[in-house]
Amino acid sequence: MSKIIIAIVMFLFLILIHEFGHFLLAKASGIKVNEFAIGMGPAIFKKQGEETLYSLRLIPIGGYCAMEGEDDESSDPRSYDRAPAKSKFLTILAGPLMNLLLAVLIFFVVALNTGVATKTIGGFSKDSPAEAAGVKLGDEVVRLAGKDVTSFTDISPILNEYYKNRDKDEDISLEVLSGNESKTYKISPMEENGSYYLGIESKLRKAGVFEAIKLGFVETGKNIALIFVVLGRLFTGKIAFSALSGPVGVVKELGNQAQNGLMSLLYFLGYISVNLGVFNLLPIPALDGSKIVSALYEMVTGKRVNKKFEEKITVAGFVILLGLILVISIKDIINLF
Repeated sequence: MSKIIIAIVMFLFLILIHEFGHFLLAKASGIKVNEFAIGMGPAIFKKQGEETLYSLRLIPIGGYCAMEGEDDESSDPRSYDRAPAKSKFLTILAGPLMNLLLAVLIFFVVALNTGVATKTIGGFSKDSPAEAAGVKLGDEVVRLAGKDVTSFTDISPILNEYYKNRDKDEDISLEVLSGNESKTYKISPMEENGSYYLGIESKLRKAGVFEAIKLGFVETGKNIALIFVVLGRLFTGKIAFSALSGPVGVVKELGNQAQNGLMSLLYFLGYISVNLGVFNLLPIPALDGSKIVSALYEMVTGKRVNKKFEEKITVAGFVILLGLILVISIKDIINLF
């Protein structure tokens, strides 16, 4: 039970950071914020500030920063609708950006505490294809699929690129340095949700502060790239939509990672924060991305998107997203048992 509570608190923390980004820029831009809410549904806690109602709501699947005139007409001079296009753009962008910056910070902390991945193999996962092929502990990765491996983080992108247009049962060549001897192995990698793995773990070395800062950005960038790889495979049918997880699945996995230790939990939290940031940047009605596109259109043309049209596609997008979340959540709940 305790791990579920920890997981829910962590998930709500990511929502809090996201909505706080909107809140901070709205206030800085002079836009009136009517309510700052974490969670959805009936309120279990409310506090009225000087201008904004702060609330914690029963269902822990989201949150919102309700700005005056954001989704409906308003004559208030401080409404979102009457704000300059640049202020709208920055206010909406701030939410996803906060999630990405949080991910950088989390990956920095993880790198500082766990160390830096080297090209030397320090362990194998369960049922490792590399270990089964004969690769040994202490071997140093040199090339994968004929491409030079300059760091351990190169392995995943090379693997995923290699199998983009190939059958998943096809072997890939791995060249290692074993002592002073060069060896090449043919390996059939593991595949999970459209991503490929050799089942090897890196030997770690201690990281300095500046190196850990760099790794925070590198790891965030790597996870952003991975999201687009997965999205591409999702829409080409290489990954089934049933492989997606909603809030229930995320909370479950956060709970699992909590059992593996603080650093595992933090890393997964960073990964989810990247996902939340990137997902909200997609130009889908009801997500931040669509409002960013509207603000950009207004900045470029000097014209506003028709309010009634925007309201209609936002409602339609919200209904579709809600339905998708509901279906995925039902699937996640069934998988709990």
